[in-house]
Amino acid sequence: MKILKCLWHGVLWLRQIIFVLYMAVITVVLASITTLLGFLRLPMRIRLIPAKIWSTLAHWGIFFFLWIHVRIKGRENVPNKPCVYVCKHQSSWETVVFHALLYNACFVLKQELLRIPFFGQGLKAVGSIPIDRKQSFKSFKKILQMGKARLGLGLSIIIFPEGTRVPKGHYPKFHRTAMMLAKSTGAAIVPVAHNSGVCWPNRAGLIKPGRITLCFGEVIASDDFSVDELNQHCYQWINDTVKSLGG
Repeated sequence: MKILKCLWHGVLWLRQIIFVLYMAVITVVLASITTLLGFLRLPMRIRLIPAKIWSTLAHWGIFFFLWIHVRIKGRENVPNKPCVYVCKHQSSWETVVFHALLYNACFVLKQELLRIPFFGQGLKAVGSIPIDRKQSFKSFKKILQMGKARLGLGLSIIIFPEGTRVPKGHYPKFHRTAMMLAKSTGAAIVPVAHNSGVCWPNRAGLIKPGRITLCFGEVIASDDFSVDELNQHCYQWINDTVKSLGG
């Protein structure tokens, strides 16, 4: 039994290494195309096409190489106009799936990601909002300013309100930046919950086969509530849903 367990563990690591190599190849190719489209100053909807292809191929790779099935609930809650998505952050999984699921969207992300060769240039080209997490007030102003501009371009904003990846079973308080952006622009909010942590560790480690469930909550009209009410509603709904999913 011990030998079989070791062999199975080796198989799991092998398929993860294959997935990493697969992602490296598609990232170099599609990020280079995205960067070129950005250099040519083509419209954002054109620049987002390679990002959508990259995300779709990542979905396939997650299924075929990592043996993870993704179930999506609440697709009917995804609006057909720009909004602010407030999403639980348990792993890097959620950073690769959204471009394939949403019409046009960009992420608020840590600026260190822009230093990754090829990938960083691609992130710049699709309107990502990079922030320095050590300078909270400056980052807050940047999100409000750039977020308003991105919404004006027809892009939805994806924000992780915890500010960083958190392990499965942890529920830190939410930053209010996403709610303030929505409130100041009149954009609707869509809370997003998932249990990626059951399969995908928040840091380096073995990605386990299984099923990840992604849930889009009902659209919230930001004009109808205060910032604190929006924050509390999103916190409660997201974390209650995550707990119900075993995350």
